[in-house]
Amino acid sequence: MVNSACAVVGLVISILSVVIGIVILVVAPPLIHDITESSIILSNRGIGYGFWKDPPFPIYMQIWVWNLTNPDEVMKGSKPKIFQIGPYTYREYRPKTNITFDSENNTVSYISPQTYIFQPDMSVGDPELDNFTSINVPYITAVNQANFWGFFDRVGLQVIAKMTDSTVFKSYSVHDFIWGYTDPLLVELLKIKPKAVPTTFFGIFADRNGSHDGVYVVDTGKRNSSFTNIIQTFRGVRLLPYWSTDECNMINGTDGTYNPPFLDKNLPGYVFSSDICRSIKSEFEKESELQGITANRFVGPPSDFESPEVNPDNEGFCTPDNNHCLYGGLLNVSNCQKNAPVVMSLPHFLYTDPKVLDMIAEGLSPDKEEHETFFDIEPQTGAPLRINKRLQINVHVKPYGTFLDWKKLPEIFLPTMWLNESSCIGDEHGSEFRWLTKYPRLISNIVAWGLIAIGLLAIVIGFVVYFVRVKKESGSQRPINDETEDSPSERTPLLND
Repeated sequence: MVNSACAVVGLVISILSVVIGIVILVVAPPLIHDITESSIILSNRGIGYGFWKDPPFPIYMQIWVWNLTNPDEVMKGSKPKIFQIGPYTYREYRPKTNITFDSENNTVSYISPQTYIFQPDMSVGDPELDNFTSINVPYITAVNQANFWGFFDRVGLQVIAKMTDSTVFKSYSVHDFIWGYTDPLLVELLKIKPKAVPTTFFGIFADRNGSHDGVYVVDTGKRNSSFTNIIQTFRGVRLLPYWSTDECNMINGTDGTYNPPFLDKNLPGYVFSSDICRSIKSEFEKESELQGITANRFVGPPSDFESPEVNPDNEGFCTPDNNHCLYGGLLNVSNCQKNAPVVMSLPHFLYTDPKVLDMIAEGLSPDKEEHETFFDIEPQTGAPLRINKRLQINVHVKPYGTFLDWKKLPEIFLPTMWLNESSCIGDEHGSEFRWLTKYPRLISNIVAWGLIAIGLLAIVIGFVVYFVRVKKESGSQRPINDETEDSPSERTPLLND
């Protein structure tokens, strides 16, 4: 009786073990999904809020400048010869401040002041001492605008250029070209043409160190987690004013530093960049691994940079109209860069029309691995584990017949500098992310399958023991009337002779 009761209890416990294991397999994935989702949506009580507010991975901006070695020949119409100098590396800090939640609209607004600190141990030299030669950007900006001026204003510009010793090409310190200096030509031009000079301070990133690019309003993801950190407005608008179609002026996607959870790699994503005043599509390319964490790599497809002849969707990026479309791979951003003839591309003109590369005599060597922009995204949390955002700044140089110094110049897109804004998860946060993304599912699977295995094993062992015992007991019992050779029968005489 006792053995039978124990066997029944053991069987019940074994079956319960199997059932609990199956329940864990069924319940754990959606439970982990819900916990992850609630952690990632933007809330000042969410786990992801600190990551969103101040990204924990160090961000670096590496800059290479393009040195022009034959300026005198270019003045006479020859192709430029260039070579890159760099990197000059800066540690970038961009915490979000002035954070205001709007519970009614499920949005949050913020600004992101950016601070850059030079890293000499990661750089080739001192940017304040190292010089290079490139196009005189303030001068060519003024000359480009002077095409729409009257005769006397154009003469005035030439007089000012002589007076300030402004030349077509000039020597800059790396620091001045990046962060800015007061240009004497602009100072004098301001006196006679104030509306044409928004500032006398020129630099590719002038006023950027310690400032922010505008107010962002993003979705918190509370109503739908797939909209987490999707930009709703930038600088108070939903549509940018720079391009010729509403589709191209749309602000799509996130800023790239924080993404919705559970991104579907089969769907394109979008990243908005205020540097180029547009959103860029991103498409899944392959899986990668960092710190033992699997990530999905998204890249900007070449089609996003094609000319309208190849990709008609890009026609809206022709400015001021579709009669002024550039070669494939180039983006005219003069409208959002104070009317300077600035053209953006990928470094070394990667994915750019070969005709553009042919404008440069030597110095270019485009390489996908070195010059492509990509994002390695952890698929469950949407966390960017590694980012390489690469961009080249070029100036559209062409002959200007009314200005003597500019008459014989070839038409070229002259590279001035390129940058790589990068961030990558380190050892410190690698273990944290593994616990967040890998171990909950791993542990739940181990526990579930462990319970199922133990339960099934116990049931099998129980049945084996039961059948062995039954067989043993049946073999040890004998019938009462069974006779053997030595046992007497009723026919056996009572007395033997």
